[in-house]
Amino acid sequence: MEITFTTSDCRLGRLLVAATTKGICTIRVGKSDSALERELQSRFPTATVKRDDIALAPMRQSVEARIAGRVLPGELPLDLQGTDFQLRVWKEMLRIPAGSTRSYADVARRIGRPTAYRAVAQACGANPVPIVVPCHRVVASGGKLGGYTGGIDRKLALLASEGVENRDWKNGT
Repeated sequence: MEITFTTSDCRLGRLLVAATTKGICTIRVGKSDSALERELQSRFPTATVKRDDIALAPMRQSVEARIAGRVLPGELPLDLQGTDFQLRVWKEMLRIPAGSTRSYADVARRIGRPTAYRAVAQACGANPVPIVVPCHRVVASGGKLGGYTGGIDRKLALLASEGVENRDWKNGT
Protein backbone atom coordinates (compact mmCIF):
# COMPACT_ATOMS: atom_id res chain seq x y z
CA MET A 1 0.00 0.00 0.00
CA GLU A 2 1.22 3.48 -0.84
CA ILE A 3 0.23 6.45 1.28
CA THR A 4 0.95 10.06 0.43
CA PHE A 5 0.73 12.86 2.97
CA THR A 6 1.05 16.56 3.43
CA THR A 7 1.28 18.84 6.44
CA SER A 8 0.44 22.46 7.11
CA ASP A 9 -0.33 24.93 9.83
CA CYS A 10 -3.93 25.28 10.90
CA ARG A 11 -5.61 27.01 13.80
CA LEU A 12 -5.50 23.77 15.82
CA GLY A 13 -1.77 23.14 15.36
CA ARG A 14 0.13 21.21 12.71
CA LEU A 15 -2.20 19.32 10.38
CA LEU A 16 -1.37 16.05 8.62
CA VAL A 17 -3.61 14.72 5.84
CA ALA A 18 -2.74 11.31 4.38
CA ALA A 19 -4.39 9.39 1.57
CA THR A 20 -4.30 6.18 -0.42
CA THR A 21 -5.46 6.01 -4.02
CA LYS A 22 -9.00 5.46 -2.63
CA GLY A 23 -9.11 8.58 -0.45
CA ILE A 24 -8.12 10.14 2.86
CA CYS A 25 -7.03 7.48 5.34
CA THR A 26 -5.72 9.61 8.20
CA ILE A 27 -6.08 13.13 9.54
CA ARG A 28 -4.12 14.16 12.60
CA VAL A 29 -3.38 17.40 14.38
CA GLY A 30 -0.32 17.75 16.55
CA LYS A 31 2.60 19.91 17.50
CA SER A 32 5.28 18.85 15.02
CA ASP A 33 5.57 17.35 11.57
CA SER A 34 8.06 14.77 12.76
CA ALA A 35 5.71 13.47 15.47
CA LEU A 36 2.80 13.37 13.02
CA GLU A 37 4.90 11.51 10.45
CA ARG A 38 6.02 8.96 13.08
CA GLU A 39 2.38 8.42 14.06
CA LEU A 40 1.43 7.89 10.41
CA GLN A 41 4.22 5.35 9.87
CA SER A 42 3.25 3.60 13.10
CA ARG A 43 -0.39 3.35 12.02
CA PHE A 44 0.61 1.89 8.64
CA PRO A 45 3.89 0.05 9.34
CA THR A 46 3.95 -1.91 6.07
CA ALA A 47 2.96 0.98 3.80
CA THR A 48 5.25 3.00 1.60
CA VAL A 49 4.79 6.54 2.88
CA LYS A 50 5.84 9.61 0.91
CA ARG A 51 5.19 13.31 1.00
CA ASP A 52 3.24 14.90 -1.87
CA ASP A 53 2.18 18.44 -1.02
CA ILE A 54 0.97 19.25 -4.53
CA ALA A 55 -1.26 16.22 -5.11
CA LEU A 56 -2.87 16.47 -1.67
CA ALA A 57 -3.31 20.27 -1.66
CA PRO A 58 -7.03 20.14 -2.57
CA MET A 59 -7.79 17.61 0.18
CA ARG A 60 -5.71 19.53 2.72
CA GLN A 61 -7.43 22.79 1.82
CA SER A 62 -10.84 21.15 2.22
CA VAL A 63 -9.89 19.86 5.68
CA GLU A 64 -8.57 23.31 6.63
CA ALA A 65 -11.87 24.87 5.49
CA ARG A 66 -13.80 22.42 7.67
CA ILE A 67 -11.58 23.31 10.64
CA ALA A 68 -12.50 26.95 10.01
CA GLY A 69 -16.18 25.97 10.15
CA ARG A 70 -16.96 26.33 6.45
CA VAL A 71 -19.47 23.82 5.14
CA LEU A 72 -18.37 22.61 1.74
CA PRO A 73 -20.50 20.96 -0.92
CA GLY A 74 -19.79 17.33 -1.72
CA GLU A 75 -17.87 14.74 0.17
CA LEU A 76 -14.20 14.00 0.28
CA PRO A 77 -13.13 10.53 -0.83
CA LEU A 78 -12.30 8.41 2.22
CA ASP A 79 -10.44 5.14 2.71
CA LEU A 80 -11.73 4.08 6.12
CA GLN A 81 -10.39 0.93 7.70
CA GLY A 82 -12.07 -0.39 10.81
CA THR A 83 -14.44 -2.99 12.18
CA ASP A 84 -17.97 -3.30 10.84
CA PHE A 85 -19.23 -1.62 14.02
CA GLN A 86 -16.77 1.27 13.70
CA LEU A 87 -17.69 1.79 10.06
CA ARG A 88 -21.39 1.96 11.00
CA VAL A 89 -20.64 4.54 13.71
CA TRP A 90 -18.46 6.62 11.37
CA LYS A 91 -21.11 6.51 8.65
CA GLU A 92 -23.71 7.72 11.16
CA MET A 93 -21.42 10.55 12.29
CA LEU A 94 -21.26 11.74 8.68
CA ARG A 95 -25.03 12.34 8.94
CA ILE A 96 -24.68 14.82 11.82
CA PRO A 97 -25.02 18.28 10.29
CA ALA A 98 -22.46 20.98 10.99
CA GLY A 99 -23.54 23.07 13.95
CA SER A 100 -25.33 20.13 15.59
CA THR A 101 -24.40 17.54 18.16
CA ARG A 102 -25.64 14.05 19.02
CA SER A 103 -24.99 12.04 22.14
CA TYR A 104 -23.16 8.72 22.11
CA ALA A 105 -26.50 7.16 23.07
CA ASP A 106 -28.25 8.87 20.11
CA VAL A 107 -25.68 7.46 17.70
CA ALA A 108 -26.03 4.01 19.28
CA ARG A 109 -29.81 4.11 18.80
CA ARG A 110 -29.50 5.31 15.21
CA ILE A 111 -27.29 2.36 14.26
CA GLY A 112 -29.66 -0.09 15.94
CA ARG A 113 -27.49 -0.80 18.99
CA PRO A 114 -29.18 1.26 21.74
CA THR A 115 -27.09 -0.10 24.62
CA ALA A 116 -23.74 0.26 22.82
CA TYR A 117 -23.08 3.90 23.72
CA ARG A 118 -19.71 3.06 25.31
CA ALA A 119 -18.68 1.19 22.16
CA VAL A 120 -19.78 4.24 20.15
CA ALA A 121 -17.48 6.38 22.30
CA GLN A 122 -14.61 3.97 21.60
CA ALA A 123 -15.36 4.09 17.86
CA CYS A 124 -15.24 7.89 18.04
CA GLY A 125 -11.82 7.64 19.70
CA ALA A 126 -10.62 5.29 16.97
CA ASN A 127 -11.82 7.57 14.15
CA PRO A 128 -8.88 7.86 11.73
CA VAL A 129 -10.22 10.95 9.96
CA PRO A 130 -11.52 13.36 12.58
CA ILE A 131 -12.91 16.66 11.31
CA VAL A 132 -14.16 15.04 8.08
CA VAL A 133 -15.91 12.25 10.00
CA PRO A 134 -17.07 14.66 12.68
CA CYS A 135 -16.56 12.82 15.96
CA HIS A 136 -16.28 16.26 17.60
CA ARG A 137 -20.08 16.52 17.13
CA VAL A 138 -20.68 13.52 19.40
CA VAL A 139 -21.03 14.41 23.06
CA ALA A 140 -21.98 12.65 26.26
CA SER A 141 -25.47 12.77 27.71
CA GLY A 142 -26.43 15.08 30.52
CA GLY A 143 -24.48 18.16 29.46
CA LYS A 144 -21.08 16.49 29.41
CA LEU A 145 -18.69 17.19 26.58
CA GLY A 146 -17.14 13.73 26.48
CA GLY A 147 -13.65 13.05 25.24
CA TYR A 148 -11.75 13.83 22.07
CA THR A 149 -8.58 12.23 20.78
CA GLY A 150 -7.20 15.60 19.77
CA GLY A 151 -7.96 17.09 23.20
CA ILE A 152 -10.99 18.83 24.65
CA ASP A 153 -9.74 22.29 23.62
CA ARG A 154 -9.69 21.20 19.98
CA LYS A 155 -13.17 19.68 20.28
CA LEU A 156 -14.48 22.95 21.72
CA ALA A 157 -12.74 24.96 18.97
CA LEU A 158 -14.26 22.78 16.23
CA LEU A 159 -17.75 23.03 17.73
CA ALA A 160 -17.40 26.79 18.12
CA SER A 161 -16.23 27.20 14.52
CA GLU A 162 -19.44 25.46 13.43
CA GLY A 163 -21.55 27.81 15.52
CA VAL A 164 -22.50 25.39 18.29
CA GLU A 165 -23.57 27.61 21.11
CA ASN A 166 -21.07 28.01 23.88
CA ARG A 167 -22.51 25.85 26.63
CA ASP A 168 -21.15 25.34 30.06
CA TRP A 169 -19.83 21.93 29.03
CA LYS A 170 -18.73 19.56 31.73
CA ASN A 171 -15.58 17.59 31.04
CA GLY A 172 -15.61 13.82 31.15
CA THR A 173 -17.92 11.13 29.93
